Amino acid sequence: MKRRLIFVAVIFFSLLSFEKSDKNLVCTSPDGAIKLLVETKNLAGKACFSIVFNHDTIVKATSLGIIVDDDQYSFASGLSLQNTEKKVIDEVYEMKTGKQLKRINHCNELLLRLKNPSENMVNLVFRVYDDGVAYRYELNNNQKIGIKKEYSEFHFNGISKIWASNYSKFDEQPFQKWRSVPEIVNTNLSFPVLVNTSSNYWVLVSEANVSNYPLSVGKFDGNHLYYTFPSAIEGINTVEQNYISPWRLMILGKDLNTIVESCLIDHLAPPTKIKDLSWVVPGITSFPWWGDNLANSNPESIKKYIDLSAAMNWRYVEFDIALIGSPSLSVEKWKSVNWIKDVTDYGKQKGVYCYGWDDFKNLNSPDKRKDIFQRYNDLGIVGIKVDFVDSYTQQTRSAVEELIRDAAQYRLMVSFHGAPSPRGFARQYPNVVTFEAVRGAEYYLTVNGEKGVTPQHNCTLPFTRNVLGSMDYTPVAFSSKIRQTTMAHELALSVIFESGWQVMCDVPESYLNSVAKPFLSQLQTAWDETKFLDGYPGEYCCLARRKGNTWFIAGINSGDARIVSLKLPISGSCSVQVYNDLDNGLNSLGSTEYSISGEKPFEITIQENGGFAMIVEISKTL
Repeated sequence: MKRRLIFVAVIFFSLLSFEKSDKNLVCTSPDGAIKLLVETKNLAGKACFSIVFNHDTIVKATSLGIIVDDDQYSFASGLSLQNTEKKVIDEVYEMKTGKQLKRINHCNELLLRLKNPSENMVNLVFRVYDDGVAYRYELNNNQKIGIKKEYSEFHFNGISKIWASNYSKFDEQPFQKWRSVPEIVNTNLSFPVLVNTSSNYWVLVSEANVSNYPLSVGKFDGNHLYYTFPSAIEGINTVEQNYISPWRLMILGKDLNTIVESCLIDHLAPPTKIKDLSWVVPGITSFPWWGDNLANSNPESIKKYIDLSAAMNWRYVEFDIALIGSPSLSVEKWKSVNWIKDVTDYGKQKGVYCYGWDDFKNLNSPDKRKDIFQRYNDLGIVGIKVDFVDSYTQQTRSAVEELIRDAAQYRLMVSFHGAPSPRGFARQYPNVVTFEAVRGAEYYLTVNGEKGVTPQHNCTLPFTRNVLGSMDYTPVAFSSKIRQTTMAHELALSVIFESGWQVMCDVPESYLNSVAKPFLSQLQTAWDETKFLDGYPGEYCCLARRKGNTWFIAGINSGDARIVSLKLPISGSCSVQVYNDLDNGLNSLGSTEYSISGEKPFEITIQENGGFAMIVEISKTL
């Protein structure tokens, strides 16, 4: 009779040949700066890995493993190393959305094949990039098994500062800064977690390619940051044959530009199998609900926002059809309303397309999705915002993935609200154009002060949440009465924050009557290239994003006014209009002419909690 036991699976090497070896197994990054070392000597049979960057140890002796419920697939003492395999991954792929459309996935991979006493195999796979390290487990189980817990972690060789957010089911807690690890020991933290090491390197820890498996959270135990599951989903997670775990990863660099510009999360996701992606078109959208939560019940109100999008050269309007007749709850009334197609047709005539909104509970079965998605096709609605996912569980993750695949069958783009942060779905399923998973401008409607949206919070997001993928913050809230940011800060967020659907939250008159109308009318949302210019988490951030021959350059500030000196990614010189704060007031947005040059730094004063934004046509530089 087969025993059903729980084992702590800590990876061991027991081959005598390795015990006699004076060398570690080593895998280096393509540029040679990062070294992953799998230690094989004087470790009492335990295999550990460490990470060295430029001769500095960033991660020291770290053990790995899994707790399973079947001893024949347990990986504990008695393992033997069968062989190793090294290979180079070098591929080019393109994205429909994101910080960089053409991606180069280049790394070195080290695979260790291990056998347990039951003759079952596990592969431990490491990938080493110029900007980080990732690892995962590949089991050889020929039947379903239950995985209780992973012993997956990074053991830092000293930590100086940490930026992270407390775990929530929908990842909308603000990112906070801690100077002492003991302050957050045993606290559930949502990924990503940003670490500034004692040796002043920058590390962003997260996970990727989490398919049909629960999302994990981070916990500190001393300088160990390990992966675990929230208490709400404790219990065995059943996996199918030949289980492959999510990637556990760190983005690693000497400077913050490595963190901000990294595409590592997407590199670790599978390529898409969707052959025709012509219908996946990112764009700017207007957002009636923010200014009037009853707007979706009135066709004339929606048409007003369609007119706004048309006037601003924006492609979309968010038409929350499931809110017809209700300010805040999803209902069925929309299915019997006869004026919806009139609205969508009105938009198409003006080159503006509608996408809808619905509650996840209305889309959690194939029959429900077939009904709603077919209605969307019939009504001419091109996508859907799915709200209230609110779960890290394996069951929810599986249901979300089924929803995405079904939406693709109906050629519908998808946005997720009330959902955890992205883990690489944008590559595997390009019809997923954005996620919320952020405390955004929606909080301007209900929360004031430090518990709401702060300049400090905004200045942390480019280094944390937005690194993982598109972020539906719904920026540019000019008319908010409780914001602490200036109007130039709000304008700059449209560039600083990346999202496949960039949802402009404010009412029509705020944009149509704004000095920034020319800027917003040219705004883009899927970028060919992104450059980090300067900044520090929670204090300020300046970025440049390129679309074709045009650079959109912006900066935001938290706290007192500061002077920044930026090396711009242009050649030659020209004059440009810079949208900035004309004084220290919150409502003093203006436009000032500046001479800029690629040969010398661009110097500008960013006002208290302020910002700036400008557009530079490469063809206009001299």
